[in-house]
Amino acid sequence: MTQDALHDPIGRDKFGRDPGGEFPREPREGRPVSFYLAIFFGFLLVVSVGLNLLMLVVSAFGSATASLTTTSWDDGAWELVGIGGDEAAASRLLRIPLEGAIAESAAPVIGGAGGSVSSVLGSLALAERDDRIVGVLLEIDSPGGGVTDSDLIWQAVRDFRLRTKKPVVALFGDIAASGGYYVAAACDHIVARPTTITGSIGVIVSNLQFGEAAKKLGVAQEVSVSARTPHKDMMSSFRPMSEDERGILRGIVDELYDRFVDIVAQGRTGLSRERVVELADGRIYSAKQALESGLVDSIGTEDDAWSELGKRAGVSAAQHVERRRRPSLSEILLGASAGEAAPRASLESAVAGVLGGSTGPRLLYWWPGAR
Repeated sequence: MTQDALHDPIGRDKFGRDPGGEFPREPREGRPVSFYLAIFFGFLLVVSVGLNLLMLVVSAFGSATASLTTTSWDDGAWELVGIGGDEAAASRLLRIPLEGAIAESAAPVIGGAGGSVSSVLGSLALAERDDRIVGVLLEIDSPGGGVTDSDLIWQAVRDFRLRTKKPVVALFGDIAASGGYYVAAACDHIVARPTTITGSIGVIVSNLQFGEAAKKLGVAQEVSVSARTPHKDMMSSFRPMSEDERGILRGIVDELYDRFVDIVAQGRTGLSRERVVELADGRIYSAKQALESGLVDSIGTEDDAWSELGKRAGVSAAQHVERRRRPSLSEILLGASAGEAAPRASLESAVAGVLGGSTGPRLLYWWPGAR
């Protein structure tokens, strides 16, 4: 047998030795599971340390660029951040945004996420405490909302002006209708953008009526009320209202309408109550129409509103600031800003909100056309 015949095709002889005369080594055993677990937990430790360092950096940066406000109201969850103006100025002008449907609690019917009242009141409380804040810009982009919620904000703005003597200027966005205008009536001056839609002065209440559809599906509602309370199930979705009940509801709507008119007449000193009634037929107005009718004081930009507020506050230079919620860890990781709106709810949470929130009839200072 030749020397070549003693080797296999890869160069090993019949004893398994390689051409160098060495036997093949035993294959190495795989690493134990504990080795990979140690790597995994080590990675988590590194990530944890990194996140803590990130939080320290964010906190330090926030402290360097904003004046933290800690009170029993906000429990340190809010901060004051600069958004423009003269950063070197000692005086400050506070921007308070009022966006979307006015609702303190979630209101699926009008799309209100909730928190409007407490947000505005918290910012006004800050402006009242801080002597460096000499005026407030109330930026309104809202179709209105709940009657009581709108009235609470109106009262808060009015009382703030009376107590502090600090001016409040309203700046309208795309829409400042119904309850949005109601709130603005408490301000010293109203600036509408050239593209603003406003007005819709009035009250609305609506209710779904699906009694006939329920009958077709074999669904019926049995109601037991005392003979002395025949209107207890008034506005039930399973039956139409009687004429008496329509009169009862109309009386309440008219009373709240009269209050709306009175509020506007108080705030717009250049308009008589009779003139307000003429304007308050529920219609909407463009910025130009609102200016011509006396519902707003001027048409301009955000810079114009800041300038007007500075003049009324008696300052030639001021830092523009805003009270914002401090970002949570999840928001930092996801890149969300504290000043940004909350992310859109999932389908499941939306359905839960509709089913669990207040979806029944509500008396509203609200323009339905702004949906």
